Amino acid sequence: MAKRKIIKIDTKKCTGCGVCIPHCPEGALQIIDHKARLISDLFCDGLGACIGSCPEGAIVIEEREAGRYDEKKVMENIAAQGTNTIIAHLTHLKDHGEEGYLKEALAFLREKGIAVPAVCGAQTQEHFHGCPGMRTIDFSTDATQGAATGDVTSQLRQ
Repeated sequence: MAKRKIIKIDTKKCTGCGVCIPHCPEGALQIIDHKARLISDLFCDGLGACIGSCPEGAIVIEEREAGRYDEKKVMENIAAQGTNTIIAHLTHLKDHGEEGYLKEALAFLREKGIAVPAVCGAQTQEHFHGCPGMRTIDFSTDATQGAATGDVTSQLRQ
């Protein structure tokens, strides 16, 4: 175990409303005995997506001894919950700039034969999956080709 950032839930403040649950794409939180509980250190990435959702301010980030976050275990948990949960998790990783975890998650999906959902910036080498504005455009053709003869083809790609 090593010190790392992880969430802490103040059970005195927590009302068990469950608002934090859908804001944790990793599936690290559950309502148990009418309180939000961190079910495993391995699932908490320490980025705190759940913090802002708590109406009671019961969730904070602390630095403490905790098991290493395990993206593969998180993906095993998430994949079983369906495409929308997968998309939420991949988006969460992308939004927080967690490129290493994003690559691990995409590799897990490919390894298990699970279709990679369209998420901004999450793409495979073979096909683009994501927001159209993030697509790489190839401008490698020479726009001046044929200009000398007047035989110029349109470069419009719409």
